[in-house]
Parts: sequence; C-alpha cells; structure tokens
Amino acid sequence: MIAPHISNRTRVIRALLSVGMIGGSLALLVILALTRPLPGLNDSRAEAQSIAVFQPQMIQLPRQWAGYGSVRALNSADVPARVGAVVVEVAPTSKVGTTVTAGQFLVQLDDQDFRRVLDLSNQQIAAIDAQLSSLQVEEDGLEARAKLAKEDVALVRADEQRVRDAVQSGAAVQREIDRARQMTLVADRAELLLREALNQVVPKRAALYAQNEIQKTIRENAQKNVDRCRITSPIGGILQRFDLELGENVVSGQVVARVVDVGSVEIPIRMPASARGSIRIGDPVVIEVVGQIPRIVRSSVVRIEPEDDPIERTMTLYVEMRQAADSVDRLSPGEFVEALVESPDATMRTVIPRRAMRADRVLEFVDGTLRSRPIVVSHSYTGAIDSSGISDVEWIVLKEALAEGMVLAVDGGRTVAPGVRVQPKQSSPTADVSTAPVGSPAEVGAASR
Repeated sequence: MIAPHISNRTRVIRALLSVGMIGGSLALLVILALTRPLPGLNDSRAEAQSIAVFQPQMIQLPRQWAGYGSVRALNSADVPARVGAVVVEVAPTSKVGTTVTAGQFLVQLDDQDFRRVLDLSNQQIAAIDAQLSSLQVEEDGLEARAKLAKEDVALVRADEQRVRDAVQSGAAVQREIDRARQMTLVADRAELLLREALNQVVPKRAALYAQNEIQKTIRENAQKNVDRCRITSPIGGILQRFDLELGENVVSGQVVARVVDVGSVEIPIRMPASARGSIRIGDPVVIEVVGQIPRIVRSSVVRIEPEDDPIERTMTLYVEMRQAADSVDRLSPGEFVEALVESPDATMRTVIPRRAMRADRVLEFVDGTLRSRPIVVSHSYTGAIDSSGISDVEWIVLKEALAEGMVLAVDGGRTVAPGVRVQPKQSSPTADVSTAPVGSPAEVGAASR
C-alpha cells in the first residue's frame, strides 16, 4: 500500500514542474514582446522616387558586326648573314629602335678570304686570256703555213705530171717518176700535218673558253661574297632586333637583324562566319585599340578570305592603313584591337538602350507598376542615335517589334523595393535629367518576372 502512494505523489510533482516551466516560458515571451524596440517611421516614404522611362521606337539602322584582331606590319624583313665570317665593324646606328632607310649600312663582316679568291680568279682569267691570244697567233701561223703547203702540193703534183708525160714521150725514165712521186707524198704529208694542227685549235679554244667561264663564275661568286660581307637594310623602317657584336662569328643563314616598316600596317579581323553575306569590300570599319588609353581609328575592308574556319566558325577580313611612322598615335604591330564593321544593309527594328535590359528582360510600366517582360535580342549596335532622345551609345536591336506605346524603364537593372512610391518621367538626352511626367505617383507592388 505504501509503494503506490509514493508513485502518485511523484507524478503530481513532475506535472507541477512541467506546468511551471511552460508558464515561465510564456511569461518570458510576453516580456520580450512587450519590450522589443519599435521601428522608426520612414519620412522619405512620402517622397516619390523618380525613374527615367522611354518609349521604344522603330529605327532604321545598318547591321554591325564585331570582331577582333592584331596589328601586323605589311612590310617587314629578317636580315640574314648570307656568308659565314667574323664581325669586324658595326654601324653606330645599328641599335634596336633606330630608324633605318633601305640600303643603310648595318654591319661589316671580314671579307679577306673572299677577296683572295676574287684575286685568284682574276689572275686565272688573265692567264686564260693570254693563252687565247697565243692560240690566236698560232692559228694565224698555221693557216699561213697551210696555204703555202697547199701551193707546194700543187707544184709538186704538176711536176710529177710533167715527168709522167716525159716518160710517155721517152724523154725520162721510170726512176724520175718515182722521185717525183716521192716528192708529192712528202708535200701531201706536210699539208696533212698542218691541217691536223689547225684543226686542234678549235677544241683548244673551246676548252680555254670553258675555263674562262668557270673562272668568271668563281669571280662573280667571290665578288658577291665580298658584297655580302657588307650587310645593309633591305627596307626602310625601325630596327626591331639586332644581335651582333664585334668579333662575333656568324654562319650563313643566321638572322642578325629584323626591320619593321610601321608606316604600312594591316589588321586581319576575325568575324562570325554568319557575317559573310553582309560584309563587302569597302565597308567602313571602326577600330578601337585595346589599352590603357583607348584609341579610335577608321578604315575600310580591303580584302576578305574566301574560306571560313570550320572549327572556330569564323571568317577573316583585312584592313590596311597608312600612317606616319613617327606619330605617337600610330598603330604598333602586335597591338590587339576590336573592330566594328558596318554593313550598308539597313532594316527597321526596335532599338532599346543596353542598360534597359537585364538577363534578356526589361521593366515595363503597366497601370502604375513595374513588370518584368522577356525580350529576344537580335544583335547589338554601337553609336549615338539622335532620334532616340537618349545619349547612350550602346544599344540592343530586338528580333520582334514591341507594342506601340509601351513604356520601359531606361535602367532595367535598377532595383526598386516594394512599397516605394515612384514617379516615372520621360528620359531626356542625358538619360538622367527628368522632363514632363508620364503618370502619377504609384505604389510599386513588385518587380516580378
């Protein structure tokens, strides 16, 4: 009987403790709620927030295509050493960054070995010329002797014939015929030897002529090597690189300098392959040099590659420019540029400022509230549009025209909190100064998508 009585009393104590804890928690919650700090009133709530708006309109604009490229020189030359020799002289002006003219002396190589070959070939040619002169004298003598031998043969044969006639008439004997015949054979042999000697003159002269031509070729090559020891600039421009010092040994084919003509440059510009049907030779190009101080230059398309890059899906067009080499604003080879090509084909499209769009959506004023509206972008346009009434230079061209009379916020990325009163006002050319209001102040419920 004692155990059940103790168990009931424990349950009662536990229940009372639980009720006490719950009551204390509720009392603490009430105290915190009564003592919480109250938010202050926003005095600016009564002031309407001004938001610049505009009405989109259809504008006829040319199609623009953006591309990128790097400047390179139209004329540049790597200057090689065409012979192997030792550097014996370097021009004082042969320094990187120095302006040079075509044919200007850069460096002198040792040409003594080539000059000795040149002198030797000159002596060989002189010796061959002397042999040719001697051969000419020999030929003249042989021709004169051959002429005399021919006459001698004629006389001997005539004498032999007379002896034969005398024998037939009985005035001479057979022995006299044999003696006359022997004299004829001696004269014929002498004439034959002279003819053979005379015929030897032609191949001797041909051999001497061949040796003379060989020596002339050796002399010409030696003279060229002597001239090649004096290295000059092939074009006018600025020395980009010069790598020689006194006493240095160079080998044939070694590039010793590089000259760049910065007065004539070209820019290969890569464009989307879809631009091929719109861009033509002669279309204007606006080039912006990417750097700390942006520079704008204008030119036109001069060449277009016939093939597209199948991997990058791009086409390449070329722009050429003439510029003063000493101008501080000139384009330097290697500079990266952005290019904007304007196609002459213009179409009527709806155009909005780029800042009016955020994530392919714009803010539209409908019944005093801002509503997010999706749009479809066709392409971008860069430049001032005077008829728009907004001074922006970056625009978005839409694929589909917007409804007539639609009012959009100029700054589509602007955050407007719910409950803030706004005063939509027509945008001015400065896009910040307000003009006549479009509607009355309204409570903006939400800028929902």
